[in-house]
Amino acid sequence: MSGTYTVVRTLGRSDAAHEILEELPEWFGIDRFTHEYVDAAARFPNYVAVAEPESREPGTSPADAATPPSSRADGGAIPADDVLGVLLLDQRYPTSAEVHLLAVRRKHHRAGIGRTLMARVEDDLRAQGVRLLSVKTLGPSAYDPGFDQTRAFYSACGFHPVEEFPDLWADEPCLLMVKAL
Repeated sequence: MSGTYTVVRTLGRSDAAHEILEELPEWFGIDRFTHEYVDAAARFPNYVAVAEPESREPGTSPADAATPPSSRADGGAIPADDVLGVLLLDQRYPTSAEVHLLAVRRKHHRAGIGRTLMARVEDDLRAQGVRLLSVKTLGPSAYDPGFDQTRAFYSACGFHPVEEFPDLWADEPCLLMVKAL
């Protein structure tokens, strides 16, 4: 793959979310929560980073190869293997939204895909008049180097920690982070 990708807004990419989460057991290794994220992918708006084809695949027409994923009407028509990352957005109020899930295939970590997904979501939300974006992640009182990286990523994207809730999640502290749009 050439390393190029585009972001597509779609619904119902449970298949892609499931594949990506299965690759990341250190972040999403609890089956109950993985299933909840996969179910959420069927309900919430999905933003997916999609690999741009290097060349036409055997059995496809030149017109198919020339049509970038971003211009396809139905993001569900994109093969799950071509989805490099997924962001699920939960918007309960007109002026605020939550990043419910952000996951990128391991081999594409640190390639800018998470930031690109976040930037596209933020642009769409600003256009709708949304003023606040939040995310919940594992709190810093539970030592975990992987989630240290996760919190550093969100901080680099402009999120600020608000409060750690020791009892919001059953066995783990939850950190609420927010960003003004």
